[in-house]
Amino acid sequence: MRYRVFRYPLRILGISALAAFALSVAACNNNQGGFSGSVGNTPDGPPLTTYKITGTPGTPFTATVSNARSSWTLQGNVPLSMVICNNILPAEIIATKTSSDNNLLSIQIINGNNVRGAASTTTPFQPVSLQTGGKLLEISPPANPDLRIFDSGPTKARYQALIEDSKNGFVVDERAPTLIFFDTPDGKVDGQFFPVNRDFGTFNLDMTLDGSVVATVDAGPSATIREP
Repeated sequence: MRYRVFRYPLRILGISALAAFALSVAACNNNQGGFSGSVGNTPDGPPLTTYKITGTPGTPFTATVSNARSSWTLQGNVPLSMVICNNILPAEIIATKTSSDNNLLSIQIINGNNVRGAASTTTPFQPVSLQTGGKLLEISPPANPDLRIFDSGPTKARYQALIEDSKNGFVVDERAPTLIFFDTPDGKVDGQFFPVNRDFGTFNLDMTLDGSVVATVDAGPSATIREP
């Protein structure tokens, strides 16, 4: 499935205490209960890897992100961060520039504060790729189900989120725009988002399932999105 990551800009109002709360929820294994009612005591997931596409703002691309179990395809414009919840390494990102100009297209794989790899191109229609966690011999089958959450917040707007299914919770610490994939969720998926900085506005979130939009949320200063 190809997923367009173009959505109108938004302004986000944040309170740093809310962001700290998101981390404290995960640190306590969410003992206060889950976002979907049936979720509870979800243990912390492993540190998440971020797959970033940067370069000249607005440069169009197509991309495939694959771990050892599932893969996702999309098309969009620079910049974009992607995160896989429930990630199974090794993993790979392949991005192809789709414009005929000399704009820069770069990809990075980041885990925590560590850059695990970087590659770039200015050549029209040229792909670049990176792997992490070992060697992925081939692209995995498309994710089934293919559940995605897109935060189309103002570029460089930092937020924190707790994304969870019925068994595990994953803390995301990123800057919008971000596309979050949930690999093979157990039950329904929920996400609670918290802005880090003040003076923003509202979150602008979309959840898609197998290519169809199933939930849209515009809310602030925090926001929760749930799979129906």
